[in-house]
Amino acid sequence: MNKDTVDFAEAILNVRTSLRISQRELAADLQVSYATVNRWENRRTVPNKMTLNVIKHYCHSNHLEFDYKPDNDMC
Repeated sequence: MNKDTVDFAEAILNVRTSLRISQRELAADLQVSYATVNRWENRRTVPNKMTLNVIKHYCHSNHLEFDYKPDNDMC
């Protein structure tokens, strides 16, 4: 498991809990599957660059700070 995965899992969980929504609701809002959100939160995967941009826009539109900063060149 790399550092980016841990940081992203915490960041996406913080977004979801701040909005008080379920994994299914977040998945619907981001137009991804419930399984995808579950994998993110369980540190099994991280989203691609395009999905990261969707998440950042989603957070901005909900007046939330998205504190995930990848160490590599994904963004």
